[in-house]
Amino acid sequence: MKQNNPKVSIIIPVYNVEQYLRQCLDSVCNQTFKDIEIIIVNDCSPDNSLEIIKEYQRKDERIVLVNLKQNVGLGFARNEGMKVAKGKYITFVDSDDWIANNYVEVLYNEIESNSLDVVCAAAYIYNNIQKKIIDHKFVSADKLNRQKIKNKDCLLIPKRNCFIIPVWLKIYKKSFLLDNNIFFELKESEDNLFFFYVLLKTENIKFIDDKIYYYRINREYSLMQAINKKFNYFKLFEKLKERLIFENRYNECKRIYYQYISILTASKLEVLNLKLSELKFYFNKFRTAYYNTDFKKNCSAKNLNIILKIRLLLFCICLRLNINYAIIGKLCRNFKLIYNK
Repeated sequence: MKQNNPKVSIIIPVYNVEQYLRQCLDSVCNQTFKDIEIIIVNDCSPDNSLEIIKEYQRKDERIVLVNLKQNVGLGFARNEGMKVAKGKYITFVDSDDWIANNYVEVLYNEIESNSLDVVCAAAYIYNNIQKKIIDHKFVSADKLNRQKIKNKDCLLIPKRNCFIIPVWLKIYKKSFLLDNNIFFELKESEDNLFFFYVLLKTENIKFIDDKIYYYRINREYSLMQAINKKFNYFKLFEKLKERLIFENRYNECKRIYYQYISILTASKLEVLNLKLSELKFYFNKFRTAYYNTDFKKNCSAKNLNIILKIRLLLFCICLRLNINYAIIGKLCRNFKLIYNK
């Protein structure tokens, strides 16, 4: 039966995913934890996705359809879902992914029993070309697993084994998001900015190593495929700096800020499928915008793990000598010298 006050709201933005949507919705509707609402935001999908959503809505009264009149993009579609969410907690699922049948139960039990703002789990990667699950320690928090982290430690988190960027495979206390005005502000790289805002404001966040999310990669016509054809982080970097200044935490967080934007840029230049001349353009744009006295004074490899230390060191050497990092980065990645396994 449909709940008036469900404990958890699951928000699923949908765009052009008819081939994968049933698997996603089956996994969500069949959760062991039943006290949920399933908010599906149709972002003007041009395919048969809307008909599939309506089909499932007829079978499950917990499904709430938000049918947008114009395409707004993944992050802003999630915002529309957040506006109507009635649950005490919110979790996001992407419509080409799927979740374990105890996904909500595991996350809810952790966040409710420990009075947390956020709980972060781990995921499997599913390679859509190879048609197999890669048992990859994806979005783990390294040594932070099963730990509850306080605010003073939160900004150290992006410096560990990875940046823990995706907003999915996490559960959030809705009041925490609303009270701190945490919404999606960018059409691209929306996960990065959203979760860094979370890290800035949370007093209680916990990491668990349960792999309860299945993240699909190499899907044809996916948003990630489109993003991988360009560098789209400069707005993200400026927004993040503005927020740090607004929160009066920029001076405190300078080192982390420069580490974050440098490693994110380096990682992107390693994998972008562009000509070296185009990658050089983005490298030079970053160098012109950020490689200044403030950067040189504050950007250090302190507290980074060995993989990120190597990447940051190489990136800074390239900045100093004005050498296209993409050449060095792609070579190192091919030899698995800086690739996080």
